[in-house]
Amino acid sequence: MSPQTWLVTGASNGMGLSVTEYLLAEGHNVVAAVRKPESMGALKAKYGARILVVKVNVQNQEDVDAAYTQAKEHFGRIDVVYNNAGYSAVGEVEAVPMAEAKDMFETNFFGATRVSLAAVKFFREVNKPIGGRLIQASSIYGIIPSGASGFYPARIALEAISECIALELDPAWNIKITLAEMGFFRTNFVKNHTFPVYTHPAYTAPTLLGNVTRAALTNIDPQIIKGDPDKLARRLYELAMLDDPPMRVMLGAEGPVMLPPKLAKDEKERKKYAQWAYGLEFDE
Repeated sequence: MSPQTWLVTGASNGMGLSVTEYLLAEGHNVVAAVRKPESMGALKAKYGARILVVKVNVQNQEDVDAAYTQAKEHFGRIDVVYNNAGYSAVGEVEAVPMAEAKDMFETNFFGATRVSLAAVKFFREVNKPIGGRLIQASSIYGIIPSGASGFYPARIALEAISECIALELDPAWNIKITLAEMGFFRTNFVKNHTFPVYTHPAYTAPTLLGNVTRAALTNIDPQIIKGDPDKLARRLYELAMLDDPPMRVMLGAEGPVMLPPKLAKDEKERKKYAQWAYGLEFDE
């Protein structure tokens, strides 16, 4: 198979770095969109022209547009966009400062949406032949909210808009979108505790879910996390190679354990109150 070109946002850390390293090692090309280009110096020295490092803050439309322009000039096309940039803060919804919450949304939703729309346009108007694959880095924790991470599950907003975009696309454009709903993997996010932590004085009981979650994350031993980011990187590559990829796929052992109880509870409640949907029409 001919080498592919991927654009990876957040390529300098976490899963973005694992995917970037995997692709380069396998002979592919990478447009590494990062906030700090100097962080990619070692990979640039090793792989030369096969990695194009571009400075991108996904909150800035000009940065996003420039990344795609440089990718076109350097590689001519982009086969896959791995939309990975994002971050999280730990703390109850009431504890996280609104400025922090807005910043998360600017990156995790609006930033990711900027990258998505630019990808669709590039796949349709630049690639010859037309088409491409967009993989959205989502999370099982965006579907199943947990304590002390209330603003991170806003990832579900990215899921909703991604599905809307997918429904709107002309099939003739050959653009496929997949939401990769990932569990916990042993990346530098957990190794280095690279997340802000907030507390609120009202939440004092140690048994509250927020306190349990915060304590677990703050004192976490990375060795208890069994998800291998290098294996996930390969699985994401395999996903991009599918002719008919799924809209959603769970990656990581947490999802298959956590999702069924939530679905069962939701279904039970919907059935119990199903008749509440009716009898609300005008009496005409």
